[in-house]
Amino acid sequence: MSPSVIETAKKVWATWSIRVFIMVSLSLQIFLIWFARYRKWRGGKWGKCLDVLIWFAYLLADWVAGFTIGLILSEQSKTSIQSSDIHVFWAPFLLLHLGGPDAITSFALEDNEFWIRHLLGLGFQVGSTSYVFVKSLPENKLWLPTILVLIAGIIKYAERNRAFYLASFDHSEMIGCLANGEMKFRFQQNFKRWTVRKNLSKVRRRCYYGLQFITSEQSK
Repeated sequence: MSPSVIETAKKVWATWSIRVFIMVSLSLQIFLIWFARYRKWRGGKWGKCLDVLIWFAYLLADWVAGFTIGLILSEQSKTSIQSSDIHVFWAPFLLLHLGGPDAITSFALEDNEFWIRHLLGLGFQVGSTSYVFVKSLPENKLWLPTILVLIAGIIKYAERNRAFYLASFDHSEMIGCLANGEMKFRFQQNFKRWTVRKNLSKVRRRCYYGLQFITSEQSK
């Protein structure tokens, strides 16, 4: 591969990487807002395909937003002051994306058990975004709207982590009751099956002894 192609690829990556990933993150958020409500839809083959797409978008949304914040942090020192201000203004919007849409907080109940991991992610991403903002001072001309969006992003992301915490099995009375109710239902179903099997065994035993008695009487 010639050096000119490599240099061209580097220039294209430096120019468009952050913009492309921000658009991808925004597209994933829009997709989740519109289609996350249908993740429990049972539509045969199409319903399963939609569940896979929603699951893929749910996992990819957090990764893309966090990766883009890392790109902004890496490229901030290589850009001009004006471009750096725009990057800093974009970073808090990615915190809003990490907060997730209201249509979906977790894909499954088991995802709520990882609230500690999401809490660590909250601290890391808020620290990275704050560092990007502080590094742009005092030349940042968009510091006021950036602060407002940063506060909104922190609140949104913290709200999502609080939802994970409250919905976990150890801290949610409602889910605990549901889990107990499901265990009770399963116990009842297993008990019914055991009773049926026991009754069937009694019937078989009686039929066996009855046949033995009949054959013995016939032999006499």
